[in-house]
Amino acid sequence: MSILTIFRYLVLACLYITPVVYAKHSVTIYTEQFPPYNFSNKGYLEGINLRFVRAMCVDADIECKFILLPWSRAYHLAQEEPMAGLVSTARIPDREPLFNWVGPMASSRNYFYRLKSNPQVNPRDLSEVKDYTLGVVRDSIYEQFVENIGFENEQNLLKFSHYYECINLFFKGKLDLIIGSELSFHYQLMQYGYAGQEVVKLIELPLNDTTGNFLALNKNMPKEIVEQFQTSYQKLMKQGKLDKLINEYLVNQH
Repeated sequence: MSILTIFRYLVLACLYITPVVYAKHSVTIYTEQFPPYNFSNKGYLEGINLRFVRAMCVDADIECKFILLPWSRAYHLAQEEPMAGLVSTARIPDREPLFNWVGPMASSRNYFYRLKSNPQVNPRDLSEVKDYTLGVVRDSIYEQFVENIGFENEQNLLKFSHYYECINLFFKGKLDLIIGSELSFHYQLMQYGYAGQEVVKLIELPLNDTTGNFLALNKNMPKEIVEQFQTSYQKLMKQGKLDKLINEYLVNQH
């Protein structure tokens, strides 16, 4: 047997014993500017729920790419792309058939707020809030709710792509009311140079059909990937990962 023949056999043997390397699953996770749950801090994406999902990706050995977009755009892309998800997404009956749901994660109660300098804006209950002007983000859970209780588009209700547009007009006195999550509103005000003492908490939104914030995965995502996320979620919850993140951000808030 020639040296050349022996070399060929060796090459073939190496090919047969070379281990097969499988590529990781790759998922795009869309998110929005919604502190402290998910937000951009000097170009770096962080937040309670975003960091929890990032930990889930690591635990499940899934390659996750996080992209920050306006809510409405992120919401629609997560429905269009089979290998996409969205965090943080409120789980409500109308959205139930649109996604595979992993959660719940961190969330808090929601209220109407007014400026402390506008004492004339003083609804006594939910039936009176529609007597004032309000701004909401398109496709948010608030949009349908406020329309159901009597707000009318382009009359006493203005809709925006970005929450900061609501905040801007609210502090200029162009909107009587604004809606905020009890935990996140403080963070959102801080981003625009406010301390939180400028506002007064009024009436809670009874979002009784909302079961909290979730990771919403595209309905056509392969079942095994969804199950990997679910398994990692349960594992990290048992380890207390979410509670640790919530406590970290609550400490920073104070």
